[in-house]
Parts: sequence; structure tokens; C-alpha cells
Amino acid sequence: MNNVNTKYYYNHMNAYQQMIYNSLLSGFIQQSNQIHIPYLSINQLSIIFNNILLDNPMIYYVHRFNQTSGLFKVKCTVVPEYKYVKHVVNNFNDTIKKYLVVFDTVKGKTDIEKELFVHDYCLNNFVYDFSFRDNSFSVLGPVYSNSAVCQGIANFVKLALDYLGVECIVVSGKANNPIMRASMENHAWNIVTIGGKTYHLDVTFDMTIKNNVNRYDYFNLSDDEIRKDHEFSNNIPACIIKDHDYYSLNSMSVISISEYEDFIVKELKKGNKNIIVKIKNLVFTENILQQLMKIAQQKYIDVINKSVTIDIGYNANQMVFELGFK
Repeated sequence: MNNVNTKYYYNHMNAYQQMIYNSLLSGFIQQSNQIHIPYLSINQLSIIFNNILLDNPMIYYVHRFNQTSGLFKVKCTVVPEYKYVKHVVNNFNDTIKKYLVVFDTVKGKTDIEKELFVHDYCLNNFVYDFSFRDNSFSVLGPVYSNSAVCQGIANFVKLALDYLGVECIVVSGKANNPIMRASMENHAWNIVTIGGKTYHLDVTFDMTIKNNVNRYDYFNLSDDEIRKDHEFSNNIPACIIKDHDYYSLNSMSVISISEYEDFIVKELKKGNKNIIVKIKNLVFTENILQQLMKIAQQKYIDVINKSVTIDIGYNANQMVFELGFK
């Protein structure tokens, strides 16, 4: 499949807005000092500007813009503020294009295999940048520093999946990280299209909760599933398909305590000492957590015939539990 550039936000504007979008994007690509367009208010321009950044991860070098207009407000001039001079941007772009060939290994694979590869590549090679450097908000962070914040990770995921021909958009909203346990704060993640269906993909959250093994708590969730700790507007594709998350597709989810017991026994008999399981249809409580711990300890005694110490990590919002038997 050929490369794509999923311009979701462009496609959901009217023809007049699209004309302004194209004029601004062309000017940004050429790094024009002034871009002359028909008049729009600063608020309207800001919406279009934000849509350009969401659709185009390679427009990482435009910091902000100013707007001037004549007395009668027929036309206006947009004056962009660029972070880097043109030859520096060209060098960055060349490096980014060379970097993307790492994903050539999965060209020809299915879309979900490509998505999984990009997800795991991020988890295995990048870390969250708690220093919040400027580059961490764009694709430059992952490419040059192996670190980024959510905006940089989401932009990189879109860039990589666009390169692999998988439809992907960046979503801007709010979320409550299961590890940091903070209140809702600004956050960015992705929506992917797999098999004609749309799903939420939050690589940043999976990256920050990774411990002994890769985590897939936010891999292809529905709206209802991700709303447990994410907030977003209605101007994005609806993700209505449930039970297509990673754990469901890989037989790592259960819907009751009795199924949980059977799952632990099955995994222990396979020699698995680090077990991840998603429990659906239950709401997290401390009593549930203690019950799960006791069951895991007893099942280990039943199967292995000796006592054990268990480390348990959990995502209370998504009801995913990682048990390490020592």
C-alpha cells in the first residue's frame, strides 16, 4: 500500500475553509514570511491553523502566527513565526524521512500488524519526556531524542502509520493517566482505521505504564472503553466497535471472577510467571484487588505446589492487571 496522509480535519471543513487551509499550508511548506488570504477572524484562523497541525505532523516548525488586515477587512496577511530557518528544516526533514525506513520491515503486512509494530516500536525505543523540551511536542522528539510528550508521540504515530498506508488521525482532548493518577489534563492520542473500523490508540499511556512487558491497555478501544479516563469532543470519528481491543483479540480478557481463576491456572500451567489480564464487567475496588491477589496466590499453590510472592500492577480505569510471580 502506498503512503497516505489522512487529512481528516481538512475533509471536515467547508470549501471556503479548505481554500484557506491550502493557502496557509502551501505558505508554511515554502516558509513564506507573509501569506495573503481572504479575511478571516483570528479565531477562525486559529481553528484552521490547529487543523493543519493535526493533519500534518511534518509542519512541526511553525510556532504561531500573527494576522493583519485592512480597514474594510476584505483581505488579511498571515505572518508565521518559524522555529527554525529553512535550511535547518530541510535537514530535519531529510533525517526524518531516512528514519522512517525502519518501518519498511512491515510493509506488505496487514494494517493491524503495522499498527502493532509501530505501537511496540514506540514502547521499546521511546520514553516520556518529563523535562518537556520544545522538541518533545513534535516528531523531532522521538526521532532525535528518543523521547517526547503525548503530542510528539501522537504526531510520530500518525507520521509512521501514514508512511505505512494506515489511516490515522491525531486526537486532542483530556485524560487521566492511570499511573500519575492526576486530574484530567490536556492530552493527545490517535484514532486508527483498521478493517474499515475506527479505534482509539493511546501509545503514550501504554508507554508510561509499561513495566516488565509491553502493555496494550489502550490498543484499539471503543469510545465507551476509552471514556473511562479520556474526554474528547464530537468532531472526531465515532469508535463504536467493542471487544476488539488487544486483550480481547488475544484471549487475555475475562468477564468474571471464575473466568479469572481459570485464566490464571491456564497461564501458570504454561509456565508464565508474568501474567496480564483484563477483567471486564467489573468496577475496581480495593476489595476486588485483594480478592484477585488471594486467588492468584492460591492458584499458584494449586498448580506449582509452593507458596509465592506476587507483585501486582494495575490500571484501575481499564481494569487491567499485571501479576508477577516470584
